[in-house]
Order: sequence, then C-alpha cells, then structure tokens
Amino acid sequence: MKNEIKSLTGLRGVVALWVAFFHFSFFRNEFIQDIVGKGYVAVDIFFVLSAFLLTVSYAGKFKALNYKIIEVFYKKRINRIYPVYIISVIFIVLFLEKSSISGFFINATLLQCFFNPDYLLNVVYWSLSTEWVCYLIFPFILWFVLHYKIRSEVLIIASLVLRFVLPYFPNNLYLGSEIPMKVGESSRYLDLSYGLVSLLRTVSSYFLGIGVALLPSFKMKKENFVIYVLLLLFVSMLFVEKGVLFIPLLSALMIKYLYEGKQNFIKTFLETKAVYFLGNISYSLYIIHYVVKKQNFVIVHSYHLNNLLLISFSLLLSYISYMLIERKLKIFKV
Repeated sequence: MKNEIKSLTGLRGVVALWVAFFHFSFFRNEFIQDIVGKGYVAVDIFFVLSAFLLTVSYAGKFKALNYKIIEVFYKKRINRIYPVYIISVIFIVLFLEKSSISGFFINATLLQCFFNPDYLLNVVYWSLSTEWVCYLIFPFILWFVLHYKIRSEVLIIASLVLRFVLPYFPNNLYLGSEIPMKVGESSRYLDLSYGLVSLLRTVSSYFLGIGVALLPSFKMKKENFVIYVLLLLFVSMLFVEKGVLFIPLLSALMIKYLYEGKQNFIKTFLETKAVYFLGNISYSLYIIHYVVKKQNFVIVHSYHLNNLLLISFSLLLSYISYMLIERKLKIFKV
C-alpha cells in the first residue's frame, strides 16, 4: 500500500462534519436542507472508504488465511476503534444515562446491531457495531474473493442490488423485538440503522469498497475531468428522489481516483491543513458530536448560531480526544 493518502484522510473529515450537521441542524431553505438532510448517507461513505483502504492494504496478505496475519489485523482494528469508543460508553453510563448491566455489556462488546435499538447509548453506535462485524468477517470475504477470483463487477452489482432491496426488509429483525416495526418506517430512503438490515447495509458498502478497490487502475487522458463529473453527479443525486442509492458508488469511484490519480482541485482542497486536521479527528468527532447534541445545550438563542457553537465545541473535544486517547492509548502492541 502507498503511504497515507492525505486527500482520503481529508475526505473522512468532510464526511464526519456532514454527519454532525445532519444531526444538529434543520434548514428551512430546501436547497441547503436537501444537502444537510442527506447526511445519513455519509455513514455509507465511511464504510466504503474503510473497505477500500483495507482491501488495498491487505489484498496481498489475505491471499492465504494465515492465523498470525489475521490476529494482527484484528488487533490493529481494536486499537483503532476501541479506546475512544469504550471511554465514551463508560462516560455516558457514569454521567449521562442510566443503563442496565445487559445494556452496558451489549454496548461495550459492540453487539448493538443484534439487539433492540433501545439499547443504543449513542445513536451513532449502530454503525460502529455493524462495522466491527464487518471487520471480523473481512479477512474471509477478501480471501474468498481473491481465492475464487470473483470479478469486481460482481461485487459492485451485488452491492447495488442489496441496497435496492434493503428498504423492503422488515426493520425489526433483531433480538428483543416486542413491537413490530413497519417496513420503510424511516421517511429517509435507506436510513436503515436497526438490526440485521443495518448490518446488511454495511455489508453492501463493504462489497462496493472491495469491488472498486480491486478494479484495474484507471488510466485516462482526462481523468481529472472524470472526477469532476463524478462530483457533479454526486451532488445531483442529493436532489433526486432515491438518488442516495447511487451515492456510495459515486463515492467509491471518487475514492479510487483520489487514491490513484493525479493532483486536481478536489485533491488539493482535501489535503489542505484544515481539512486534513478535520480528517485526523473525524473518528472522535463522529462519536462525540451526538453526545454533545443530546445534552440540548443552549448557549445563544439563535438556533443556527447555537448549533454552530455546539459543533465547534464538539470539534474541540474531538481534538482533545484525538491527542490524548487516539494517539496515546493502544490496547495491543502490534
């Protein structure tokens, strides 16, 4: 794998900020709200980016199922996500919200996607749970794809088909389901964050990330023109009914160009110090912003200014978390 691609780190920061605005703000202006209100699909971009980077990192290592390599992979994934996560869980239980022992155990072990969503201590935890499951099965999926030479196009088509049918699945497919939930309960298309459906949503994004990562390298004379077209299509889909179905695919193709392609205006923007910094703290921001949101702090009486101040406060806390926890605390030595 290449050294760190700063533009992809920056992309992660932009996506995390999009999620924060989605949770904090509602805009009466339809144009702005069409963008902010689709922030839930940003989580799928996280999944796609994660699968893409893991694939280019481990495609050579997972051609054979070597126990030692898989063990190191799991340890690195735990080091990446667990310290900030478990500290946030403990903080919420101690200071913000009462939880049963079973509820704490379910959250502490990242098993939320299998249980009633009432157990969620933080709304965003569902995605960490489903991604953790994908981490567990990723070495075997990638081995299977490489060993049996599954074509990238098959994975991409399978991903799109799965995403297309997901809204038609019952969304109460989890343990402890007492009150039946209606299919398509959410008014936001593909905003699926409960139970088995949320796990399949994540698996779909992983298929897409793996498939695009394994596509042959793009070599075009006007490749910079292509990425601008992809960005234009991406933005356009935000204003098309059910257009979010295609946003993860467009994101995956843009990620491929950012990883392999030449310098362009998008890459330059994502590599700026401010955006790159945002990318570095993006994981902490993703977890922390909703903890802040749920406290309903009122600093000023202006709705949008208050939300902007709270997002800024979330950024500050995320920077502290990044410096003191993400960079310092490791569970395993690898």
